[in-house]
Parts: sequence; structure tokens; C-alpha cells
Amino acid sequence: MSLTFAQRMALGAERSKYRRRLQEVMDNKGLSGAALARELGVSSQAVYSTLAGKIHSPIVLGWLRENGAAEEYLCDPHNAG
Repeated sequence: MSLTFAQRMALGAERSKYRRRLQEVMDNKGLSGAALARELGVSSQAVYSTLAGKIHSPIVLGWLRENGAAEEYLCDPHNAG
């Protein structure tokens, strides 16, 4: 099922409410956004924009998921349906 632009934006807005929780996952691994970006091979902007709910980077969301972020905090349109 493909989501509409409005649905994707709503999920992003929801994720932005949980930004601090997602930042805690990075903090627990001792990583800043820039360090995580280097580790994942993406831009810092991709990491910070994903945390803010502006974009939905599958790479960043996948890392967060694999490192303990609760699914409810991810609001991932790639898994919505």
C-alpha cells in the first residue's frame, strides 16, 4: 500500500514528537548525528532530518530500529499500512 504525501507528512510530524527518544538511542551508543552519518555513509542532514520527521531515510530508521528504538517512536512510512 502506498501512502499519500499527507499521510507521510503526518507520520513525520508524529516522529518529530519523539525526537528526544530517538536521540537517546544515539546517545546510548556514544554517537552524535555527524558520527552516525559517517558510520552509515549518509549526510548529517539525512540523520537530523530523519530525527525531525522531515524525511524518512530507510538507512537511518533501520539503524535506530536495530539499536533499540521503539517502533512506536519511528513512525516509519515504509512499514505503515
